[in-house]
Amino acid sequence: MAAQQQLLALMSSASGHNNNNSPEPLYDLSLMAVVNGLDCKVPTLERISKLPELPRNLLIDVYELMSQREDLKDTLLEELSNLDVFRPLVRYTSARGKLLRIVAALMASNKTLPHRLSEAYVGRYAVSQTEAQYNEEADGDGDKAGALATAPVAGAEAGAGAGAGEAAALLPQIDYDKTQTIDIAASCLSHMTLNDKQTAAGAGAGDGAAGAQSAAESVPMETLPDEDIIAIDLGLRLGSFLSVAGWMQESISVLSCLNERLKRMRPFKDELVLRLDCLQRLLYAESSHCNFKMAQKTFGELMELNGRLTNAVPAALIAMAYTQISSMYFARNEYNNSHMWSVQAMRHLEMSAPTRVAIDVLRQAAKACVVKRDFARANLLICQAVRRAREQFGPNHQKYGDALLDYGFFLLNVDSVFQSVKVYKEALAVRRGIFGNMNFHVAIAHEDLSYAYYVHEYSTGDFSFAQEHVDEAVHIMKNLVPSNHLMLASAKRVKALLLEEIALDKIADGMGDDDLLDQSEELHNFALQLSLEVFGEVNVQTAKHYGNLGRLYQTMNRFEEAERMHQKAIKIKTDLLGPYDYEVGLSIGHLASLYNYQMKKFRQAEDLYLRSIDISLRLFGRSYSGLEYDYLGLCHVYETLHEFEKYLRYAHILENWQLLRGQNITQNKSSYPAIELDYTIDQVKTKFFSMNVKRVPTPPEPSKN
Repeated sequence: MAAQQQLLALMSSASGHNNNNSPEPLYDLSLMAVVNGLDCKVPTLERISKLPELPRNLLIDVYELMSQREDLKDTLLEELSNLDVFRPLVRYTSARGKLLRIVAALMASNKTLPHRLSEAYVGRYAVSQTEAQYNEEADGDGDKAGALATAPVAGAEAGAGAGAGEAAALLPQIDYDKTQTIDIAASCLSHMTLNDKQTAAGAGAGDGAAGAQSAAESVPMETLPDEDIIAIDLGLRLGSFLSVAGWMQESISVLSCLNERLKRMRPFKDELVLRLDCLQRLLYAESSHCNFKMAQKTFGELMELNGRLTNAVPAALIAMAYTQISSMYFARNEYNNSHMWSVQAMRHLEMSAPTRVAIDVLRQAAKACVVKRDFARANLLICQAVRRAREQFGPNHQKYGDALLDYGFFLLNVDSVFQSVKVYKEALAVRRGIFGNMNFHVAIAHEDLSYAYYVHEYSTGDFSFAQEHVDEAVHIMKNLVPSNHLMLASAKRVKALLLEEIALDKIADGMGDDDLLDQSEELHNFALQLSLEVFGEVNVQTAKHYGNLGRLYQTMNRFEEAERMHQKAIKIKTDLLGPYDYEVGLSIGHLASLYNYQMKKFRQAEDLYLRSIDISLRLFGRSYSGLEYDYLGLCHVYETLHEFEKYLRYAHILENWQLLRGQNITQNKSSYPAIELDYTIDQVKTKFFSMNVKRVPTPPEPSKN
């Protein structure tokens, strides 16, 4: 109360120092007066310790001002590292953006608040080895049939040996109501209709596992110890906050700890919902951090729960769980599985789903459609996600930045490269505004923008912007992840591509630079070896690395090695993606170039060019940018072979392509213009599931004449 009275008194006195009596300036003056009166001296520290007594809306503003003062950052770090101080703030969803900026400001000064928070949570709520062993022994002594029926959730009550005084001491020093602590899956439970709840109440009747689940749901959650309830509430919120803020390893630590604790709690109502919620959040963090071994284990636990789902589980939560599974497969380049799970997520997406959930489901489904080359569906989904994110959260929100990044990915893949660069630039600006510079999410945005610049400037050879952003991505990743991390390898892959192009330009100018090519080879081999370790040989990402090495060896005049690399890439991509995928066409075109310009295998080059052209026309149409290289290559083949009729034919096709391409650029035309209409979720689903699946017909045999 003392802190509140002090702030109110300052608000009152501030009006005497400013002629503008409007509330906002008075409030700002009061905040500044409070923060300016703080320092690191002992008397002031006592006042700082009382700041958490302020209402949350005032407290978050005081802390944000403190985060802008270098001399107060250590003090602020100590305050926020206290879980009992941080918990009310992380539960205050209206101030999420401010809390993210506070964390970013502290991290900019190397004040590792995320690590401190995850350590504090695990230190307080981790299930001890002794307790775990006791629970396992207790399970073994119980009824065997009952133990089997409730195996995923069995165990004695966590912390049962603690006294009432110990439990009370763990509670934050604020007004506390057990019944209002759990915000499950973005309030999914609150969106259940009365009919849903009545149906859920009757779910699980029967014998065996279903009967055990019904018995478990009959135990109210409110009967759990206070410590368990706080552990659940704080674990879900803190784990999600840390992943949103870009601190994946810390998020994994918190959510893994909570998952183990949930598995060892006595059965209670909504246990299935909470475990599913915890696991889907954990899977997101693990997949984003490329920790696929842990993600596979989490996926296994999700699959075990998936077989026990009833109407008691909100559809929105199921949609999110399936979305995270799709995201995991996407990160592993297993596109068929990613697409399958995203479709399942779309089936469970309902009108009542929270907006955040709807946006995330639409985004991931759009990405899965992009890699399956189902661009019409992808355009529908990503445009709806971007629109919802902007209208619901505004242009400076993290969710809008996420949607923009995925929209940039879509545009790049449909050959709208200039628009893609613009969207990626906006996405990077949004993320930097929220997270600062030294952040995982910001590094990803730098890398994506760098690659878009690389594609955009490929014909001009000016890679200065691309190099600037990839250097920043590598710099950030080096500070955040281990040296053998996949995300660092991904950024280095883009850097290797740029070094190769810069070296080529120097060679063309008569200034050969073997050092740049050697650097590029080292980076490509680093990325390839890591991909082989994580994904194995038969993976799209591994195939891409083989293809990149093939192009590099072509530049380095190591033609036989280049041929082997391209052939490996084509085989792997064809086996995984089918013979008419964009990636297959890309690698075929690269091998055609090698045969044409270096190895003089002109008939083989001709066949490959025709295959590449056929794939490009099927996927992108007559104005696709990549067609230029294939048409030029064919002209060179026919000129060399003195087949002038064919040469003139493709020279004419190339001329028409240039006219068409120029018109599209001048008029800013796109094969997939943005969908401006605002559809309901039901309308989106109807359109999504009613669109005709694009069938790829069998192409004619390439001409041998």
